Amino acid sequence: MNNRERWKIINQALQEIRISNRNGSHVNCLRLHNNNSDIHNDKIIAVAKEFMKMNIPFMTEAEFIMGGRADLINLFTHEIYEIMVTESDESIENKIRNYPSLFKVIKVKI
Repeated sequence: MNNRERWKIINQALQEIRISNRNGSHVNCLRLHNNNSDIHNDKIIAVAKEFMKMNIPFMTEAEFIMGGRADLINLFTHEIYEIMVTESDESIENKIRNYPSLFKVIKVKI
């Protein structure tokens, strides 16, 4: 796959993210919330580091145009990683309802 095809896939994901979040400076940058536990944020950091090693573009705490905020998004595969420390399955399912249909959600239980 050439670079142009790769960026076409990435841009498809970015179109679902609020303009204030999809600025190029936020791709592959860590954004964490102090409301989250250290365990939660540490897992986001660990996954993001692995993505960086594999040259996978990602966003953390990305806010969608239609509402909702994802913990971590793989912009190339259109996968959202929801880190579950204290959240219930029901809480995550309610959160997922707001996500664009383009994305597949992966629940990461700690």
